[in-house]
Amino acid sequence: MASKKHPKHPIVLRFEGIDPGDIGGYEAHRYRKGGDLGHIDREKPKPRLLIGTETWADEARAEIKLMKLETFAAELADLDRRKRRKEIEKRRIEGPRDPWRASRHGPMRELILTANKEWFEQTESSDVEFSTSKEELFEKRAVDWLKEHFGNDVIHARADLDEQAYHIHAVIMPRANVQKYGTECRLLQPSIHPLIKDYEAAQDSVGEWFSEIGLARGQRHKQAIRDALNDGRKPPANPRHVRPAAWRAKQERKLAEKEATLEARQREVVEREEQAEEIIAFGEAVATGGIDENGQPTTPAQQTDKTASPTPARNSSLGFTIARKAYRMAMKRLRGKATEEAERKARVKVAKEVAEIKAADDVIVEIGKQLPEGMRARIAKVRRKLTARIMRLDPNMKGRFEGPVSGGDDTR
Repeated sequence: MASKKHPKHPIVLRFEGIDPGDIGGYEAHRYRKGGDLGHIDREKPKPRLLIGTETWADEARAEIKLMKLETFAAELADLDRRKRRKEIEKRRIEGPRDPWRASRHGPMRELILTANKEWFEQTESSDVEFSTSKEELFEKRAVDWLKEHFGNDVIHARADLDEQAYHIHAVIMPRANVQKYGTECRLLQPSIHPLIKDYEAAQDSVGEWFSEIGLARGQRHKQAIRDALNDGRKPPANPRHVRPAAWRAKQERKLAEKEATLEARQREVVEREEQAEEIIAFGEAVATGGIDENGQPTTPAQQTDKTASPTPARNSSLGFTIARKAYRMAMKRLRGKATEEAERKARVKVAKEVAEIKAADDVIVEIGKQLPEGMRARIAKVRRKLTARIMRLDPNMKGRFEGPVSGGDDTR
């Protein structure tokens, strides 16, 4: 039966600059007493030492201090041979200098070797047969590779077993001997190691070294950039390695922001529900006559009792404010409609009254035509009263009631 095919996972190699002053923090994390410990599984075995001694950090600091003093002594001896008395006094005051060239990366390197955790969890492979565990196999290849390419400059290496994926940390102290001050001096110089100087060469090296256990080289980013430039395409962005602690901190921030957003939404839902309850309570109180549309008590007892609460809505709450505003607008519209209806009815009534008065006036005019002259004067007086009443009812009727009782005679 053919074994199950598995995709080839890349071998992961990463360099990080390290300053001698950082060694204390590095050791605190190794003993799980400091640094980023949130991802540590206390139930798993603690880190295992692979290269170096338990006192490697003290030994490294002591060696660096000795380098400083040796170089300082050589410098003073050189100035003395050249009779530079003033410079000797100045340098004695300044003291020893660090035995390396200052840079943003520091003179030492921390190296991390690992692979995807899925590779460590695979139990069978179509092209590689394992008689030992994946971790043991990886560990042996890693130690051999470190010693092959960095020799005694690998002053420390350990395997971390209590994190999400098995990985190896190593510290490189790149020792170099240079001619200085008329003698040979020791200092730290990362560029003496080709694999530190050339990142792509380092990736080629581990890719080839670990291919025998089923791992592959990572992506060739520099070659991809060169190919893109040659073809006139936009080159891919350089990969930016993020330290696990920084990655976890970023993920924790994202999670915290997500939780904060969710809490804000939940609070908003609760607030809206409370507002809805207050609006409903306000409406019920208005409907039952407990309060008016302004939220004020309507019964004398409630008006005098300052502690009376006809509705659970609070005067300062948003729900109360929304409901009061809505009811005010509704009542205003209703009153407006009522006023319009009343005016319409009034106009109908006035028109009816005016018509009745006009009919009466017509009757009076006809009667006046049949009466003697003396009686006409009295009728004209009655008509003036009627006209005044009509004008009060409808000013537009002015002129419609003017004229003599009989043709040609003005008896008003």
